[in-house]
Amino acid sequence: MFISEIKNILDPKTISNVFNIIREAKFVDGRISGGQERAKHNLELYPESEKYLDVLQVIELAVRESYEFNLTAFPRYMTRPIISRYEVGMYYKGHVDKPVMHFMDSKLGLLPLGSNYVRTDLSMTLFLSDPASYAGGELSFEAPFNNIKVKLDAGSAVIYPTGSRHQVLPVTRGIRYAAIFWIQTLFPVEAHRQAVYNAHQLTRLIKAFGADSKVNELAEENFFNLARMLAEV
Repeated sequence: MFISEIKNILDPKTISNVFNIIREAKFVDGRISGGQERAKHNLELYPESEKYLDVLQVIELAVRESYEFNLTAFPRYMTRPIISRYEVGMYYKGHVDKPVMHFMDSKLGLLPLGSNYVRTDLSMTLFLSDPASYAGGELSFEAPFNNIKVKLDAGSAVIYPTGSRHQVLPVTRGIRYAAIFWIQTLFPVEAHRQAVYNAHQLTRLIKAFGADSKVNELAEENFFNLARMLAEV
């Protein structure tokens, strides 16, 4: 399972702006975006509100402009984020997310069939709360030998295959805020995506070590051609 951490997508000033917006915003039952009553107990920023649109502009712009995000997720399409809130006692038990967002979504009305569909190759949790401000609330993945628990600094994100079973552990103190995205990637085969990612990282390392121009050119050529061969657009 290829899990990637991206640090500082949001800087402290941006995070402060986000909390200035959502502090008085309306949050509703998190089951509006899916999940069963016994499995999911959280709140989400009401997506039809002005506050949501204000937050969307701030967060989505930062994500789209993130160099590390683009060269890790290789996004083809992306959903608008869900802004989640977990208070003490709230949780989301083990689950796998929907395979295609907006499929059979009545909110789309009479738009052409397939409009706004996003195949959920990747999920991204962008942590908004300072980890010291709450206890519990880790994002936990089921792994063959040991569960993986993730709790990152505010403004940092974790990207993971949507098909992996995961959960949000119960919050025991404070409030946990996060933004959740789903991404259709240019490289839906995980091994292909990791190979292209590794090829790009290699070009960066070669440049950082001051290799001669011919080596730089060869590394970049390899990255470009591998991406061209494997990309699905």
